[in-house]
Amino acid sequence: MNIKELLAKISKGEALTDEEKAFVAAYDPEKIVNSTAAAARKSAEAKLREKEADLEKLKADIAALQADAEEKVNANKPELEKLTREMEKLQKGLADKESAVQQLVQEKRQMIRNGKISRIMAGLKFVEGLDPDIVRLGVEKSLAAISDENLDSDEAVNPVLEMFKAKNKAILADTSGHGSGNPPKDTAGSTGKKPVDKMSASERAEELRNQGII
Repeated sequence: MNIKELLAKISKGEALTDEEKAFVAAYDPEKIVNSTAAAARKSAEAKLREKEADLEKLKADIAALQADAEEKVNANKPELEKLTREMEKLQKGLADKESAVQQLVQEKRQMIRNGKISRIMAGLKFVEGLDPDIVRLGVEKSLAAISDENLDSDEAVNPVLEMFKAKNKAILADTSGHGSGNPPKDTAGSTGKKPVDKMSASERAEELRNQGII
């Protein structure tokens, strides 16, 4: 059973079965987003712990080699050179591991931020036909100045969202039940702009760029 198919039936005025009604009533998009984000965070954290363990082992190996090298500093030169090469190899491995750990930390941070932005966007309804990736770029750009932690704060987020909605009324769907959120046809004609629902995908993208959304 697919929520999109059920929404299509509802929009066509088709009757739903009891099972379909129960599915729609129980459907919680925020719960699905949270569940997916939690699973992704858990996987990222497991990878991070594994990389950190590798990093600690490499540090211990280097420390042991350094101690061994100090003990053999007066031994024959070939042995010392061998130890030096091994230590250089381990140090390179350490640098690679540290880079991998930093990348995982950044990926985890971005994953958490993306999840928070998805939850914020779940509260916005856009007109049909817009490329969701382009719209998301616009929302992300508006929220760029807000820290990851403050994305959970209504006090920080709501003023930015209100400004975004005020600037981009043409792409927001009307959820009041009083009709489309697009400008009236005579307004669109007087400004020489085509209504959003009459634009092609490329025209919508160009309009969003002109408005500074993306």
